[in-house]
Amino acid sequence: GWFSLSKARYAMGAKSVGPLQYASRMEPQVCVYTSEAQDGLQKVWVVRASAQTPEEVGPREAALRRRKGLSRTPEPESSPAPRDPLNWFGILVPHSLRHAQASFREGLQLAADMASLQIRIDWGQSQLRGLQEKLKQLEPQSA
Repeated sequence: GWFSLSKARYAMGAKSVGPLQYASRMEPQVCVYTSEAQDGLQKVWVVRASAQTPEEVGPREAALRRRKGLSRTPEPESSPAPRDPLNWFGILVPHSLRHAQASFREGLQLAADMASLQIRIDWGQSQLRGLQEKLKQLEPQSA
């Protein structure tokens, strides 16, 4: 990702790809969530901001509607789809900039997967230590 980003800066010019081109109001493209399974293990995953999370699924109205009458609760406005941050740097951006974006997205997904695996490894090690302690307690009694 960093290598592709440097190629894009070289192709577009050092001042064309930088913090000065960032939007004044940024919105996240992805969100990182954690959950705890029944066995106590936590899982980390990445969800695109455009996808609905379980908390967002459900009725859109806060109260019941009246079938007769003019009063009706207004429906909340749906948020617009998140815009692609590559548009901050112009319409025709080089392929290396798109490749950098894809590489960083993939890296974020890999980081979440690695965090989940590290949690599982730590849990397995704690289980192993607990079993070893029980084994040490049982060995002196059998001798």
